Order: sequence, then C-alpha cells, then structure tokens
Amino acid sequence: MNIFILLLFAAQSGFGQTSRRISGLVTDSTENGLSHANVILIAGKDTLQTTTNEEGYFNFSKIKAESFLLQINCLGYQSYSNTYDFAKGKLLEIKRIELKQTPNMLKTVEIKGKPNPIRIMQDTIEYNAAAYQVFEGDNVADLIKQFPGMEVDDQYNVKTMGQEMTKLRINGKDFFTNNIKDFIGKLPAGIVSKIQIIDDFGDEANFTGIKVGEPKKMLNIVTKPGMNKGKFGSTGMNGGTNQQYGGSGSFSFWNDSKQRMADIGYHTSNNGAGTSENARVTLNHRDKLGKYGNFSISNGFNTNNNAFESEQAVETINPLGTFYNNSQNKGKSNRSSNIFNSSYTFNNKKIRLSANFGGTLSQNSNTSASFNNQTGVIRQDLKNNNQLSSKSPSLNGNLSLAKILKNKKNSFSTNLAFSTSPTNSNQNISTNTLYYDRDTELLKKDSLLNRNLITSGSNQYINFGLNYSLGLKTPSDTLAKSSLNFTYNASVGKSNSNRTTFVLENAIPIFIDSLSTHYTSVFINQSLGMSYSYSNKKMRYNFGFNARPSLMSNNYINLNQKIKNNNLNYAPNINLSRTIVKGKTISLSYTGNNNAPSIDQIQPIRNTQNLQNIVIGNPNLKPYFRHSLMSNYNYVNIKSGISLQAGFTFSATQNEIVSNVILVPDTLNSLKQETRFENINGTYNAGNNYSLNIPIKKNKYAISYGGNLGLSNRAIFINNNKRFNKGFNFSQNVRGSINLKKLTVSASTNYNFTSNTNVLNTNNISDLYYLNLGQIGGTTLFNTHTYAANLNGSLRLKKLVVTANIDYNATNSDAEFNANAPRNIKNLNLAFSTRLTIKKRFLFAVNTSKTINKGYSLANANPLIINTSLTAGFLKNKMLNLKISADDLLNQGNNLSRYISGNSIIDSRTNQVTRVFKIGLSYSLSSFGGNVFRVDAD
Repeated sequence: MNIFILLLFAAQSGFGQTSRRISGLVTDSTENGLSHANVILIAGKDTLQTTTNEEGYFNFSKIKAESFLLQINCLGYQSYSNTYDFAKGKLLEIKRIELKQTPNMLKTVEIKGKPNPIRIMQDTIEYNAAAYQVFEGDNVADLIKQFPGMEVDDQYNVKTMGQEMTKLRINGKDFFTNNIKDFIGKLPAGIVSKIQIIDDFGDEANFTGIKVGEPKKMLNIVTKPGMNKGKFGSTGMNGGTNQQYGGSGSFSFWNDSKQRMADIGYHTSNNGAGTSENARVTLNHRDKLGKYGNFSISNGFNTNNNAFESEQAVETINPLGTFYNNSQNKGKSNRSSNIFNSSYTFNNKKIRLSANFGGTLSQNSNTSASFNNQTGVIRQDLKNNNQLSSKSPSLNGNLSLAKILKNKKNSFSTNLAFSTSPTNSNQNISTNTLYYDRDTELLKKDSLLNRNLITSGSNQYINFGLNYSLGLKTPSDTLAKSSLNFTYNASVGKSNSNRTTFVLENAIPIFIDSLSTHYTSVFINQSLGMSYSYSNKKMRYNFGFNARPSLMSNNYINLNQKIKNNNLNYAPNINLSRTIVKGKTISLSYTGNNNAPSIDQIQPIRNTQNLQNIVIGNPNLKPYFRHSLMSNYNYVNIKSGISLQAGFTFSATQNEIVSNVILVPDTLNSLKQETRFENINGTYNAGNNYSLNIPIKKNKYAISYGGNLGLSNRAIFINNNKRFNKGFNFSQNVRGSINLKKLTVSASTNYNFTSNTNVLNTNNISDLYYLNLGQIGGTTLFNTHTYAANLNGSLRLKKLVVTANIDYNATNSDAEFNANAPRNIKNLNLAFSTRLTIKKRFLFAVNTSKTINKGYSLANANPLIINTSLTAGFLKNKMLNLKISADDLLNQGNNLSRYISGNSIIDSRTNQVTRVFKIGLSYSLSSFGGNVFRVDAD
C-alpha cells in the first residue's frame, strides 16, 4: 500500500513537472505582431523550438524546469534573449516582447520570393512596400496611390475606403507635426518597408488596452532597417507671368526620437482679383527627456493677404413661388496667426503621463463689397459694404495620467483640460436696399442704413475625465483578458458676449438697444458610462451603456431674461473586432453622441447683419442626438494576394436642429426672409462601399472592382412646412493595372447614379420616431437625378508615366413650382496626362483635360486645359532642379460648382488667373541611413 502511494505521488509530481506552459506575443515598435519569428526555449538540457503565428503569438507546453532561457530571432530585427521562471502557478504569460530593428544591415541579398502585398490583422491593414512598384524619384504618396482601397489627391489628402486620414506616425512614434499632408510628398518611397492603416483609439487606450468608442484611421510608416534617421529638405525660388515670385526653404533632421525642423516661405501673385500674398515661418523640435520621457515644442507664424472675387446664382423654391439671387462679391482679407505648442510624455509601461500646452494669437481684417440682385417672388437689389477687424488670442492645456495598478489586470486613468479664448471685433456695415414693384419693375424705395457693431466676448471651458478598469478572472490556459470599465466625464463652460450696435445718422452714432445683445451662458455636459471588455488573440469586443445629462443656462442681461435648456440622453455603445480566420477580419461599432444647440441658435435676439435674412434664435431648442453605426469586413488570400475590403455605415439624428426659412411681408408689400431654428426628426443616412483587388504575378498585374450604395433622408423646413429630401446613390468602378519594371498601365471605369427627391410631409409619420422609414406620401417639390460615368487609364514605365481620364455627369431636376426652370446639368470631362524621363536627367510632363458643361445658371465655357512642364536635374543625384512650366496654355480655366442645400440650387464660381507661365530653381536633400534618395518635385 505504501509503495502504491509513493508511485501515485511520483506520477502526480511527474505530471506537475510536465504541465507547465508558456505563451507570449512578439511585436515590433508599433505593437504589431511579428510573424515567423524563430523562438527557442532552453531549459536545462532540453531545447524547444517554434515560430510565431501570423499575429505574432507563440506557446510552449510540457516544460519541466522552473526556469528557462528564451531566445528570439527575426530577420531585420535585433536578437532577443532573457531568462524567465515560473514564480507562481504553472502558466506564464509574457504580455509583449518588443524587438528592435537592426541599425546596420549587411549588403542587400536579393531573395526570389513572392511577398504578400496585404496583411490583415485585428485593427490593422498592412501593405508591404516590396510587393509594389517603386521607381527612382517616387515619394510615399506615389507608393500609397498603388494600394487598393486608398486615395491620394493633389493636395496629399489621404482617404481609406472613403474615410479621411490626418494622423501620421513613423515606426509607431510621433513624427514632427504628425500631419500626413506635411510629409508624404517629401519622404522617399525607398525608405518604406510597410505602411499600416491602424484603427486608433488613442494613446490612453493603447497603454491600458481598453479600446472603447469609434476609432480614427491613423497611417503608420514602418521604415526599412537603419532608415529611421535622415536629413531631408529643399530650398528654392520661382517667378511667373501673373506678377508671381517667391521663395521657400525647409530642412528636417531626424534621428528616431530626435527631430528638428525649420520651414520658411514667401509667395506673392496676382490671382485675378488682385494681389495674393502668403508668408510662413515654422520651427519644431522633439527629443527624449530622460529614459522614459519625450518632449516637443513648436512655434509657427503665418500671414495671408488675399484679394478675392466670386459670383453665385441661387434658385430657391418656396410654396409662394420661386426666387432667384444672383450675387457678386469682391474684397480683400488679411489674416495672421502665431501658434505655439508644447508637449511632454512619460511612459515606463506602468505609468503614462502626458501634458500639452499651447496658445494662438489670431488677427483678422476683411473689406468687401457685394451686390445681390433678387428676382422672382422677391424683387429687390441689395448693396453691401463691410469692414471687419478682429483679434482672438487663446490658451489651451491638457494633462492626463494612466497607471497600471498593483494587480496588473486593473488600470486607472484621469485627464484634465482647459481652454480660454477672448475675442474682440469691430464691424462697419453699409447697406443700400432697392425695392421694386413686382409688376412694373419700377423702383419704389431706396433705403440706406449704416451700422457699427462692436463686439467683445470670451469662452472658457474645463473638462475632467476619470476611467477605472477592473480586470476579471479568465481561464488560466488562454491569453484572454476581460474587464469592467467605469467612466465619468464632465465639461463645464462659460461664454460671455457683449455686442453694441450703433446706427449712423448724419455721421452721428446712435445706440440701438433692440439690435444690441449682452448675455452670459453656462453649460455643464456630463457622461457616465459602464462597459464590459473582452479580448484574446482573435477577438476583441466592448459593450456598455452611457447616460449624458446636459444643462445650459443663458442670462440675457439687456433683456433681463433667463433661459434654461436641460436634457438627458442615453445610448448603448458597442465595439467588436474579430479575426474569423487567418487574413479575414470583421469589425462593428456603435456610438451615440449628443450636442447642445449653439448660442446663436437659441438666443431670442434678432440678428440683422443681413437685412434680407434676419436670424432669430429659438430658446426652446433641445440638444440633438446622433446614432452612428459602422461595420467593416477585410479579407486577403495569403497565397494569391486577392483582397476584399467592405464597409457599411448608418447614422440617424434625433431632434436635429435645422433652419426654417420663412418669407414674411415688409412695409412696402414686398417679401424678405427670416431664418429660425427648429428640432426635427427623420434624418438618416445609410451607405456601403467595397473594393476587390486581384494581384497577378507579384502585383505586376492587378484588377480591382469597387463601388458604393447610399440612401439618405434629410428632414427640413420650408416656410413652416416640414419636408423630406430623399437621396439615393449607386456607384461602381472597375480598374486594371500592369506594373512592370519599365511599364505601368492602369485603366478604370466608374459609373455613378444619384437621385434626390424633395417631398412634402403630409402625414407627419416621422414625428413618431427619428427614422421615418414609413414616409411615402406627399407632394414632389423637386426631383434631381444624376448620372455619372468615369473612365481612367494610365501607362507607368520606369521613364514614362501616362494617365487618361474621361468623366461624364448628367443631372436632371423637375420642379413642382417652375417646371421650365433650368435644372438640367451635364458635363463631359476628358483628361490625359503623361510623364517622360529623358536621358535620366530631364522630366517632361503634360496634363490635359477637356470639359463640356451644360445647364449652369452662370455663364460657362467648355474649357480645354493644357498644363505642361519640363524639369532638368543637375549635380550629383540630380539634387539641383530647374523647372519651367505653363498652366492653362489656352486660358480657358473655368471654376464652376453646383450643390443642393435644402430647397435651393446653388451655382458658384471663384474668379482667378488660370494661365500662368513660371520658372523655378530648387535644391533638395534627401539622405536616410547613409543613402541618398531623389524625390521629384511637384
């Protein structure tokens, strides 16, 4: 019996010795998992070996020893080695092992393999630069343009699946201004290893691991080993035929966390309305402070003096009839600003402290003269002269603290922010109104009114937030973690405004009490939330509930009147992200936000700055509440590289605040407008977009198909009548590309259909609930149908890049009140562009477009635009460039646009010089990791 007990004990002991288990996660500096890293575990005489999976996870089981040595190796990263022991329990979970990039690489060895162009992870889409074509002179923007689902325009605005991106980081760290537009045109594509599109929940969420709310899209550039330091910049001067001349210079020094930048520029020209003058000076410095700290400081000065001239034609439909407003506006604006920002961040993986402080001094002046010719139901002419000067200094600061508590599953964070911004302005308005008889067109009255408005005010707010996360117990054999999260946020603000109005009679100022205001406003917005979070290597979800009480109190001192506006909104919040299988993810999020009406929308004071459209606030307005739902699906086939990205969005607004434009009679039996504000239900928007990309032979060939479908219902008021503007949009596009060493060709076809219908609400179905899905009756106010087609093609060689584009758009509108009004708009656009490298030193480019317009209210031409340039490179690596260019050779530029707002169709055009011949000389420097890169100038 004793022998049996001893054997049983030995068996249990042996089982205990072999039941120990270790799991861990290997990442790069951006906290993204590294796949296929070699992991070796040495425990006494035993050696175990494995590799990380696609998400960067690894695990070992049946470990006998209590302590062991762990070694990790990954190509392009420094080796990792550390000793661990099982101090408590039989399971050891290593949260994250970060590998640092190798600073110096051996001579490049070409490996014939097929790199995967796209890698999809839980909150990240990663593009492998090696799978795309990068030519000499290409910048990061040129590389991004090749990625499926990505768009880059001429101003370097970046979109991913229709969503705007503004935040930039490199290797997971802050980079100078963190502004995408500032750098993707300056950085060479040759330094890039990967580009990641990350669902960013904020720095605090990255620290605590609690990701709540709707993320923003962030672009992170992962550089090749050794390319995380460099010098880049340029200096140059230019001149042109439109009295244009100027110069600029910028230089940036980057050594990982140490960053210095200086930028200066001046430019002046004749833009067709007069002189346009711009000047800027910017300094930026960022560096480490101590072992765990980083700080940055920046200061920028900008000044803009611009002449402007524009014209606009507005056609507005009303139950009383249609009226037209043709206006011309010209003048000059002067703006200057001095912006200062500083920040400090401390992060030792246990405590994260962040502090920001900044200030701005802005000064503006504006002089303008406008003429409005109103016909139709309202027959008046209006001449305005306006002079405005204002000054607005501001200060802001933020302090946040996050801490991992003694129990590592628990975390705590808090933040405090403040802002103050006093304002002062002085405005002189001279208004001359000409009243006409509607039948005889004869002048009935000529009215002149001169006013002086002196305004002073201030806005202050304080924001306080508190978050606590309580870690819950999870099964010991998983990497999952779960928690209960409690949040509280409060914003307290105060506004003060004092506007004094004087009317000038015979040059004598007379105070007008009825046109003057003096008020103070206090608001308190709070948010209380509780949520449950769960995450493992394949899934992350969070769901909870928020209550948002808001209180607003306004004291109108000159009226001896107090108005209170209080409300309570509540909504659930959901956030889900799941890796279905390797290379396939889905995400879903819902958020609800309430916003209080602005001061101008609730104050019961007649704003008479525009005598033909007097604005009157509604003190009974309620805050509006917006429900937003977003879902995304991402798929990539690891072997073929075929990828699919799809997204769906839906939003609905409860108690939306809209304008109610009313026509009221005046003393001369004519009409004028009054704008009031009302709460209304019934507004919603739903849409989806998708993009399928098929690469062939290492992305040498690619075919993509994509499009979007959208539905909308916008509730509006017209002359106290509730109406609905219903919209439908359907768009499809097919794109193909050939990317060879000397040849790149791409072509695309796009089809777009848009329909808008404005109907009268006869049954008030939408008053039952904010979705208004049942509204089908009513009277048609106007129907708009838009048809669009697009064909794009490009040829991209090592020395030659050619693109061509054909656009066709047709809009058809039928009016209830004036069927003969011109509401058909058609335009056909043909575009062609080419870029040719001659003898490795010369770059010749031509861009041509032909547009055929029909149906605008404004006089329009059908312009043929031809732009061409020749750039010659000199010195080593062609660092010195001479560029000669000609824009709009035939001088046929035409800046026309149309949009529909409520019950109005608006055509507008801004006049400017379009034909310009110019010459420029520039010297550029782009050196990274000891290598010199060429980046072609725009």
